[in-house]
Amino acid sequence: TGGLDGIVRVWSADAGEPVVALEGPTQGINWVAWHSRGAVLLAGSEDATAWMWKVPEGSVMQIFSVHSGSVSYGGFANGGRNIITASEDGTVRVWNPRAGTVDHCLHASSPQEPYAITCLAAHPSQAVYLFGIETGAVKMAHAETGKVLAALSSHDASVESVGFCDCMPLAATGSMDGKLCIWELNTFSLRHTCTHGAGVVELLWRRQSPLLFSCTVSREIRLWDARSAECLKVLTGHRDAVLCMAIGYAQDATYLISGSDDHTVRVWSIDV
Repeated sequence: TGGLDGIVRVWSADAGEPVVALEGPTQGINWVAWHSRGAVLLAGSEDATAWMWKVPEGSVMQIFSVHSGSVSYGGFANGGRNIITASEDGTVRVWNPRAGTVDHCLHASSPQEPYAITCLAAHPSQAVYLFGIETGAVKMAHAETGKVLAALSSHDASVESVGFCDCMPLAATGSMDGKLCIWELNTFSLRHTCTHGAGVVELLWRRQSPLLFSCTVSREIRLWDARSAECLKVLTGHRDAVLCMAIGYAQDATYLISGSDDHTVRVWSIDV
């Protein structure tokens, strides 16, 4: 967990007890991300830096400090070989994690009039990533070459969430215009548009599946089949905007966890 106190805390999931407190950032933590092989934790801060620690020792492995604004989004990319960060300074940067140096830097717009980057996602296995912009634009770029591969145009408002399917060449983008767009990665073409009655806050692909969830400011959660754009389920119960989601994979069941502005967290049993 990361707090507004600038401290990242690692907890024992079994005991519910703190394992180590990771310090360094001087302002609030925006996000935390584990390396896919574990034991390494990355976090981005409002103080324009990102930090990487070894867990559970708590030793600092690297500090990434070039951005001039809050590091709003980030994580590991290119199969864990790179680090990627997006900032309020309007840039996305791909880093060498060992050296702490920037391999590539992309501007969301003109450096003279920077637009805010509103979301970021790296492909789980390939060296590509997506980022959304407050204007409704979406760009896909290559982590190794630094080149923009495609500009995906369909949204009319801020793009709040992007993500890749891990079993088909598909990606999805969700926007405050109420559209969830499914894209073909082989051709960079729009495959489907799934409409909502209000802005999409977040999307989340199910693991090893063409199914994905979307949540909205209108309090509902929807489950979609990206192959057909069919809405398989509508989950209602929250009394305010649904802000975030996570999927839990148990041995005998799958659960969706959702957090809302109604001050509740709800756990849903997913049987599809």
